[in-house]
Amino acid sequence: MTSPPTFRRSLWLRLLLLGLATAGPAWAGEPERVSYALIIANNASLNPKMAALRYADDDGARYYELFAPQTKEAVLLSVLDAETQSRHPGLAARTRPPTRAVLKESLARLNARMSEDRAAGRAPVLYFVFTGHGQRGAAGEGTVTLLDGLFSRTDLYKEVITPSPASFLHLIVDACDSYFFVNARGGLPVGPAQTAAVTQHLASRELDRYPNVGVVLSTSTAQESHEWSAISAGVFSHQVRSALAGAADVNADGRVEYSELTAFIAAASQGVEDVRGKLDIFARPPPQDRSATLSDLSRGGTALGYLLVPEGFGGRMWVEDTRGVRVAEFHKERERTLALALPAGRDFYLRTPGREARLTVPKAGAVVDAGGLTWNAQAVASRGPVEDAFREKLFGVPFGPRFYSGYVASLGEAPVAMDDGPDLSP
Repeated sequence: MTSPPTFRRSLWLRLLLLGLATAGPAWAGEPERVSYALIIANNASLNPKMAALRYADDDGARYYELFAPQTKEAVLLSVLDAETQSRHPGLAARTRPPTRAVLKESLARLNARMSEDRAAGRAPVLYFVFTGHGQRGAAGEGTVTLLDGLFSRTDLYKEVITPSPASFLHLIVDACDSYFFVNARGGLPVGPAQTAAVTQHLASRELDRYPNVGVVLSTSTAQESHEWSAISAGVFSHQVRSALAGAADVNADGRVEYSELTAFIAAASQGVEDVRGKLDIFARPPPQDRSATLSDLSRGGTALGYLLVPEGFGGRMWVEDTRGVRVAEFHKERERTLALALPAGRDFYLRTPGREARLTVPKAGAVVDAGGLTWNAQAVASRGPVEDAFREKLFGVPFGPRFYSGYVASLGEAPVAMDDGPDLSP
């Protein structure tokens, strides 16, 4: 019998407070889950009318650092530029170029490992992540750009989705026109009801033939909207990583589901009015289990520590490491407790507009309570109108149970289980 939500939530928070999160329980009736990540990040453009991107490789490196501590194997296909290599020393040696041949070889190896997992009674999960250029061809088929050519929607289904032995396959794509990379040709609806309209539009599309596949896509066609120099990253990918690190875990059960991620990004983007910063997303959980977990921070065996931001702390906050890499960002409702997963053995800064506090995550399973940190003044410089729009408005809306409940109700979706608050009694 699966543990009830209240028990899971209270136990997860107790484990955090005791610093025992990596010894988290396996819930009864659930097969052991093993995860893999294949990340493709390509700055280059094969279209002379499209300028090369600046930060797709940075996004790839950060996705790798997010997934590597919590997966059985993480693979990064990218060519890291000099700046990214200096920011992530040693990573280039573990990186291979994003060519069709290397992609095919990487998929074959991961599929073989996942087939072995299934034979052993485990449930393998694959994260397939792409960040880079995307476009639509004359026939309306979406493509993304590899170093040596285009990779089409037909290629995606033939080489990634159809042969995959994964119990669940999560597609995360940050590229122009990425909607058409996953879905067949057709007009993309716009306006407040976009998500509902897209879902209806997909009713007879080929994605529905694969009920174990979930997708999270940026749907913007404006290049300027998905790269931000202040964080040296794509805005959409930055939001996704923040959500998966725990910022979207609205019910504090240690897991992030699709509805939580979607609501989190909606809150984070809501205040941005400059059209150059507009960001639209499309997310659809696997129909096989619409409550499928995108990120499970309560599982044992990971090399993660935790930053606990307790009730009473509210407002816009972000975490940067000592390299200047912004690991996660959020705008927290004061009434909720937030647990953010961070790589162990590293130093970080928790920052708010004008203030910062340094913290160390000494080892896996360690919990750092933000309530005990020492805060100092921080100077912040402006970088221009679009920078100001992102700096002042992105993550400008508090995210928590109030926003989440209203957002999910507006979509007619089933929310995650909530209760009146965590039970931390002995």
